[in-house]
Amino acid sequence: MTKRQKSKPRKPDEVFGNELFSVARFGKNLVWESNLTEESYAEHLERCAELYPEIVSKIDRLVATIAKQVSQLPPETLLHRAWWEMASRHIYIQAEAEVTVDDGISMRMIDYVQSVIASVKPDDSPKTDLSEEAWNSLRNKVEELFMTLNMPYQICRTAKAKRENPDYSQDTGEFFYRAQIYWCNVRGNLYQAHQEAYLRDVFLPHSLVLQKLFGISAEEFIEELMKIWRSLTFGIQQTYEQMELFRNDTLTAVEDKIARGLLDKDVDIGEALNAVTVENGWEERRDRVFGLSPNTDLYNVQKLTKLPKELLDELSWGQGEDVDFFAEGEFKGWPLRIWPIFKRPFIRLAGQYYCFDLSALFDNIYRVMQQIILRIKPNYKETWNKTQQNLSENLPLKYLEAILPGAKVYQSAYYKWSPNESSTKKEWCEVDGLLAYDDHLFIVECKGGAFTYTSPATDFPAFVASLENLVLKPSTQGKRFLDYLESADAIPVFDKDHQQICELRKSNFRHINICLVTLDPFTEMAAQVQHLRKIGVDVGSHPVWATSIDDLRVYADIFENSLHFLHYIEQRNKAFESDVIQLDDEFDHLGLYLKHNHYSTYVAKMRGDSDTRVNFIGYRAEIDKFFLERMYDPKYPCPLKQDAPSRLVEIVDWLATSNKAGRSKLASYLLDLCGEERSKMAAHIDSELALQPTTCRPKPFSTHGGNMIGYTIFCYTNKWAPRNTGIALSHAKKVMVLAEETKGLLLELSYVDNNTLEDVEWTWVDVSSLSATELTALKAGAETLRRTRIESAKSVRGKIGRNHPCPCGSGKKYKHCCLNR
Repeated sequence: MTKRQKSKPRKPDEVFGNELFSVARFGKNLVWESNLTEESYAEHLERCAELYPEIVSKIDRLVATIAKQVSQLPPETLLHRAWWEMASRHIYIQAEAEVTVDDGISMRMIDYVQSVIASVKPDDSPKTDLSEEAWNSLRNKVEELFMTLNMPYQICRTAKAKRENPDYSQDTGEFFYRAQIYWCNVRGNLYQAHQEAYLRDVFLPHSLVLQKLFGISAEEFIEELMKIWRSLTFGIQQTYEQMELFRNDTLTAVEDKIARGLLDKDVDIGEALNAVTVENGWEERRDRVFGLSPNTDLYNVQKLTKLPKELLDELSWGQGEDVDFFAEGEFKGWPLRIWPIFKRPFIRLAGQYYCFDLSALFDNIYRVMQQIILRIKPNYKETWNKTQQNLSENLPLKYLEAILPGAKVYQSAYYKWSPNESSTKKEWCEVDGLLAYDDHLFIVECKGGAFTYTSPATDFPAFVASLENLVLKPSTQGKRFLDYLESADAIPVFDKDHQQICELRKSNFRHINICLVTLDPFTEMAAQVQHLRKIGVDVGSHPVWATSIDDLRVYADIFENSLHFLHYIEQRNKAFESDVIQLDDEFDHLGLYLKHNHYSTYVAKMRGDSDTRVNFIGYRAEIDKFFLERMYDPKYPCPLKQDAPSRLVEIVDWLATSNKAGRSKLASYLLDLCGEERSKMAAHIDSELALQPTTCRPKPFSTHGGNMIGYTIFCYTNKWAPRNTGIALSHAKKVMVLAEETKGLLLELSYVDNNTLEDVEWTWVDVSSLSATELTALKAGAETLRRTRIESAKSVRGKIGRNHPCPCGSGKKYKHCCLNR
C-alpha cells in the first residue's frame, strides 16, 4: 500500500544575468525574466528606435560589400570551399541542438552566397583563385550580416514600431519576429531518412506529365535526385576513405624503398612521400583526393545524374540571371527577400550544373516542380490540383493507419449540418477523414495548398492569410463536425453518394481529436498553433493538433505501440490548453513527452507563479540522433521510449495487441503514473510472482491518495493461483470504502508458468453507484479488513508509530486514522 507524494517546486541549478534580464537554469532549460523597470524599459526602447536607420544602413553596406566581393571571386572555387567547410563542420553533428553559430554561418556561405552569385553579374576582371584573405573577408561579412539581422535589427525594428504605433501588439510583434528568424535561418524540413519516401509520395502520381515534358518517368526522376542526395550525404565519407587509401599507398611505397635499401631510414618522410607520388604519377590523384585542385564531381549534377538538360535549365540559375533578389527597393539583397535558391536549387557555372545545398533542393523541390510544370503546361493545373487534393487526403490517413493498425477509417465522409454559424439551413458538408480507434476519434482535415511563398518581412498580411487558410479554415471545418457529433446521441455518417456508412456516438469516445494535416512542412508553426489566436488566427478552445505529412512519417517510425501514441496525443492536447508552453518545433513536444511524461504539468511547476518565459533546448536531440542512425541503417531499431519498468511496458504492449474495448483508457491510466509509482507497481508484480509458488494464493496490492484514483492489483499464475474475479472485486470495493474513495481500478493480471503475461482484465469501480444494502455490507467487510490489518501489523512490528502510514491501507498517517479507533 502506498500514498502518492506531491512533488515540490524545483529550485534552479543556477541564476545569472545583468541589468537587463535574469536567467535561471533548470538543467538544460532556461527561464528568462526582465530586470528593467517600466521607466528604464521605455528609455531602452527609445535608444533602440533611434538606432534603427543606422542599423538599416549598416545592413545595406554589408550586402553591397558581399555582392561586390562575390562578383570578383571564382564562383566554382568559392562554393567548393564553402561546401567543404560546411561538411567538415557538420560531419560530427548528430542533433540540431549541437549546431553552433559558426555551423549556421557555414550553411549561409552556401545558400546565401549561391543566391548572391545567381543575382549579381560577375566582375569584368574576376580573380582566378580564392585566397585565404579573400575567403576570410567574405565569411566575416556574411557572419556580420546575419548576426546584425537576427538581433540588433530586430530589436531596433520592434522599438521603432512601438514608438510609431500606440496600438502596437506585443503578440503580433513577437510572431512577426519569429517568422522572420525562421525565414532567414531554418532549413531542412524533413529527416534525410525520409527523403525518398517523401519524393515517392508527391511525384509518383505525376509520372505521365514528367515523361511528356522531360522524357523522364517519376521513378527515374526520384532515382536521379537520390543520386545527388547520396553523393552529398556519403560522398565526403568516401573521399576520406580515398585519402586514407592514398596515404597507405604512398607509405607502403616509401617503406618498400627503405626495405630495399633505395632510401635511408632517416629520410625526411614528407620529402619521401612527395617523391613516390611523382615517381608513380599520382600527382593528379593526390590533388583530387586532398582537394588541392577544385574537384567538383561531388556536386556536378551532370556527372551524377541523367537528368535531361531541359530540366536542369529549369532548375538552375546562371550567374547574375535572377533579377528579383537585388532589384531596387526595400531589402535589396537582404535575406528577408525570397532567395533565388528557394526558386531554383541548382547553379549553372561555365556550362556545368551544380547542387551544393541539399536543403534547398529537397525543401522546395515539390513546389518548384509545380511552378515549372504549370508554366510549361498551363492546362495541367486542374489535374495537378486534383492530384494534390487526393494526396493531401490519402496520405494522412495512410500514416495514421500505420500508427493505429486496425482503426476504422472513413475517408471523405458526409453529413447534413449548418455550413456556418450564421446559417440555420442544413446542407451537405464534408469531413476529409474520420478515424476511430478504441475510445479515440480523430477528425482529420487536410490542406494541400502551399504555405505562402511571400517573405513575412515583405508581406506579413499574406503570411498571416496563409496561416488562416492552412489552420483556421480546416479547424473550423473540424469543429463543425464536432458540433454535429454533439447534436444527438447518435449521428449518421454518409459517403459521397449520400449512402449511410456508419453511425457514431459521442459517448463512445473518451477523446475527440481535431487533427489538421498539411502537405507542406509546417513543423515550426504547428508547434505553437494555440498561440496563433494572439494574432487573430483563433482556432477555438477545443484542442487542435496541427501537423504535416512529414511529421506523421516521423510518428509512424517512433510509435511502435498504438496506445503510447494515443497517450502522447492526450498530453499534446493538454499542452494546447496551456498558455505556458511555447515551443519552436513540434518535435520538442515529443521530446518533452518522452522525458517528462506529463510535460505541461512539469513546465507549469517549473514556472510557478511567475510570468517569465521558459526556453526548452535540445529536447528533440535524441529524435535527431535516431533518424541519423536510420539514414545509415533503415532497420535500426527505435530506442525512443519513456523510462518505464518492463512489467508496466509488458502490460501496455499486451493491451495494444488485444481488441478489448477500453484498452486505451487503461493504458493511459498506467502511463499517467509517475516514475515512482511505476516502479512500485512493477516491484509488487515481481515480488508476487516470486512468492506465489510458496503462498499458493494471490496477495493484492493497493494504492490511495494523490490526484489519480487508486488501484488494486491481483496477479494470477495458472499453476499456483487461478483467477477469481468475484473475490478480487469484493476486496477492491472494501479497500475503497476503507480509504473513503468512491472510484477506483481493479487490475487483474494473469501469467503463465514462466511469468509471461497471458491476459489482462480490469474493472473501473464506482462505489457511489452501489445500492444501500451492498454498501452496508461493504462497510462491515471493510471494518473487518481494517481490524485484521491493524492486529497483523501490531503482531509483526509491535508498536505502530504515530506518523507512520496506517496499516489499514487508508493512505493516512496512523495518528489521523486508526490510532484512536
